[in-house]
Amino acid sequence: MAASSDKEREAIAPRGPLSRLTKFNTKFLLVTGISVLLGAVLNMVVARQGIHRLSEKSTREIEAGLNTATREYLTNHIDDKAQHTNFVLKHAYSDLEIAASIVQQSIDYGQDIEPMLDAAGALPVLKDKLSYNPKGNWYQNGPNEPGAVTVWGYLLNQGTIPPSVQQSVDRTAWLDLIMPSFKSHGADKLQIYYVGPRETPIVRMVPYTDTGGESDKKYPGHNEKVWYDFFFPGLLESWMEWTKSPDWLKQTRDQITVLPPYEDAAGGGAVMTVFHPLWSKDRLQFAGCVGIDLTLAQLIESIKDVKLAQTGFAFLAQSDGNVLAVNEAGATTLGLRSSSDSSEGGVGLLMRRLKDSKDPVVASITLPTNEHVDYHEFTIAGQQHILVLQQLQALNSWAGASINKEYWTLGFVVPKNEMYASLIAAQNALEQSRTTIVTTQIFITMVSFLVLMLGVYLVSRKMTGALVALSAGATRMREGDYSVRIDVDSRDEIGQLGVAFNDMASEIEAYTNNLEELVGERTRALEKANEEISELNAKLAQENIRLGAELNVARQLQLMVLPAPSELQEIPGLDIAGYMAPADEVGGDYYDVLRSDGLVKIGIGDVTGHGLESGVLMLMVQTAVRTLLAANEKDPKKFLSIVNKVIYQNIQRIRSDKNLSLTLLDYSDGKLQLTGQHEDLIIVRKDGTLERVETMGLGLPIGIDLDISDFIGSIEVALEAGDVATLFSDGITEAEDSSEEQYGIDRLCQVISRNHERNSKEIKDAIIEDVLAHVGYNKIHDDITVLVIKRV
Repeated sequence: MAASSDKEREAIAPRGPLSRLTKFNTKFLLVTGISVLLGAVLNMVVARQGIHRLSEKSTREIEAGLNTATREYLTNHIDDKAQHTNFVLKHAYSDLEIAASIVQQSIDYGQDIEPMLDAAGALPVLKDKLSYNPKGNWYQNGPNEPGAVTVWGYLLNQGTIPPSVQQSVDRTAWLDLIMPSFKSHGADKLQIYYVGPRETPIVRMVPYTDTGGESDKKYPGHNEKVWYDFFFPGLLESWMEWTKSPDWLKQTRDQITVLPPYEDAAGGGAVMTVFHPLWSKDRLQFAGCVGIDLTLAQLIESIKDVKLAQTGFAFLAQSDGNVLAVNEAGATTLGLRSSSDSSEGGVGLLMRRLKDSKDPVVASITLPTNEHVDYHEFTIAGQQHILVLQQLQALNSWAGASINKEYWTLGFVVPKNEMYASLIAAQNALEQSRTTIVTTQIFITMVSFLVLMLGVYLVSRKMTGALVALSAGATRMREGDYSVRIDVDSRDEIGQLGVAFNDMASEIEAYTNNLEELVGERTRALEKANEEISELNAKLAQENIRLGAELNVARQLQLMVLPAPSELQEIPGLDIAGYMAPADEVGGDYYDVLRSDGLVKIGIGDVTGHGLESGVLMLMVQTAVRTLLAANEKDPKKFLSIVNKVIYQNIQRIRSDKNLSLTLLDYSDGKLQLTGQHEDLIIVRKDGTLERVETMGLGLPIGIDLDISDFIGSIEVALEAGDVATLFSDGITEAEDSSEEQYGIDRLCQVISRNHERNSKEIKDAIIEDVLAHVGYNKIHDDITVLVIKRV
């Protein structure tokens, strides 16, 4: 028995307790650690890939939206700037036309007012005190007079002024009374001057400039040829070509003539001259000209005020690509080369053509041939740029050969990376967020791994320590059977050892179960965290999709509701032009022109506020009107009442507090029938008579009550050939300048009256141009809508 017990104890006893303990701990730790670490790594990889895909998708959607927004912004911006530039140039041209008209009238009534002109020239205050310059061989007055008067040497007779030339000087002395005022007021001008006819081309210039001295310095030989032939050879002949036209005496021609930039002989620097010829009373003989000089600095100042991102710029070019106005940074970017082109020693024309650019991409730029905005992307010096081009209104241009219609072009150039700065910032933010999330995940995983491995190590050591102390049950315990119990049959030391073993086995089993629950709980926590990250990724993706959809709706609303120009042109008997510019991405103004069975239905409305909700309500109105028209509803009052009910019910359904003003017009056989409340209808008759038709008593705002049929009224207005009817929103009359003064309906009526003989598009353009001139650089706070209807 003793031998047998010894053998059993030997079999049960562990061999090399320390090495076995070490071996068990190592395996247990390796298996547990690798499993946890592998799960954590896979979790981080999946999370990182999800974030990466989300980042790429968000970037693509943001870039698509930014592309469209950038194009719309630059297109609208250049259109506004083009209208402003046209306005500035027209302002200067108008001053010149007024001055030329006054001088032309003095020529037309020359014989009747010659005594008055002679008397005026003899007055001390107007008498020109001319003195001879023997070196230059010309006469000129002193600097203490209002303006300079120069008589050239080829007009002299042995150093004296002939009587006929002196008579020309005396009879134009009265110009000293008006030319300073034209110089000081109106459009900003460098100088204004009068040049006599070819026979006596004396020069009067305001403000006073040493014209003779400056010409001697810069243009040797000028005093040997007639002023026109030397400084502007061919210009006078080009004007005379007009008189050869059979319709010359019948037609009203725009005689404003613009010259390319040149170096001014009077010391004004680089200028652009604008001439208006003068004619004899029968309009067949040339009688001189009136001109103004506009400095290039003025044009550049206007152009460089355009703010395009950080380094973007604007430029103004002639039809041959000669750049008239651009700031220094823009000229450097475009690689322009400056040169001067003179003809027979005359005025040197400034030339900076795009085709002569140092950069071949810039040299290949083609200017637009119509009024549509051109939008391009190209690369200059390795950097991508956006180029937007807009053609300006036509003008008479002379460049040395003949006078032709020319269209200048306004251009915007802006680095693409500056316009896309928000996209780059978003990409960097997403990348930084992704890096932060991954770094945090790694840190949490490593800390959790270390804590878990420490717990596993402590538990395993305690388990193996208990197994070393056991004898008979040690083998089964090592096999993982923690439910083993030793039967205790005695109360001696062995029984006590069995009791102790059983107690320890129970404790080990319980602790093992707790360990599995702890691992399970940790695993569940990690899974929950992973689910939360996945849910967050899904929410972010949904939010980006929603934002993209909202932007898409905002873009499409304007295209869906407004009638196309081709639709308006198809309406017989009416010439219609419309304009709508929203204050935000989506406007709340509405106008539409529809046809059905010989009836033209015209609508204009204004939803309270602006933005997406107002745009949706505007779309509801357009749909309701089109549906009722298709249903052949003819009664205007019933028509408007049904529209109100539909809009009211929709407003209640979407729980909105919006409403709108709405006027519907039915046109047929020269009659306009108005129904509904909106702004006044302005009518200018063919003879210029102005009428305002008030609509406040024709209804109530749409959408404030279910039934407004008792409040709806109607009025009929006759529209004869040549009459102009204008509809507008309060965004026109309430547009404010920098001093918060509103545009007002009176000014609107004046603009329509001045232009009522023109076609509807020209009237519409005149209104918008005048409103933008009033607003200037101030922010437009409300949608602007105007609809011009002219019976033809």
